[in-house]
Amino acid sequence: MVENKPSGDDIQEQRRNCLCKLTKFVGAAGVTAAVWPLISALGPDETARGENEPIDVSLVGVAAGQTVRRIWQGKLILIHHRTPEEVASARTVDHSTLIDPQSDSERVASGHPQWLIVQGYCPHAGCVPNARPGGQGWICPCHGSEFDASGRVTRGPATANLAVPDYAFYPDGQTVRIGAKDT
Repeated sequence: MVENKPSGDDIQEQRRNCLCKLTKFVGAAGVTAAVWPLISALGPDETARGENEPIDVSLVGVAAGQTVRRIWQGKLILIHHRTPEEVASARTVDHSTLIDPQSDSERVASGHPQWLIVQGYCPHAGCVPNARPGGQGWICPCHGSEFDASGRVTRGPATANLAVPDYAFYPDGQTVRIGAKDT
């Protein structure tokens, strides 16, 4: 019986092939390890990804007449718990006479008229409006624009109402999700 033993040259060839494959594998792993951080750096970081997510705000303990401030997507959001008087005054305004006509019911969630949720920036120059004494809306400290208890502009130079972000109330009525239309 004749055995085919590999010759010295065949063994060297197998070693060479094995080393070539191993070198290619290690090289590919090295390139991947070097390129991965670069690719990761090109995408948004955890903070940026989180800024685009809706936020939940608990309304428990927010007294009538009080305004809560939150940041969503880098924007100031004002959540104002309107008193029954503020709701009544906002509903009795003839909105067709306003600079930017919009009814109160278009600006608040159905079933939750006591909660006004708006972006806290004057549409004229981006200033943050201050609450009016007596709780009947806001006044822009920069140029004097005035907004009623529904966030509607009543006196310029602003020509638009305070913006209303997308939001939805949870069924419990005690939590609101800013940045979502449905909960």
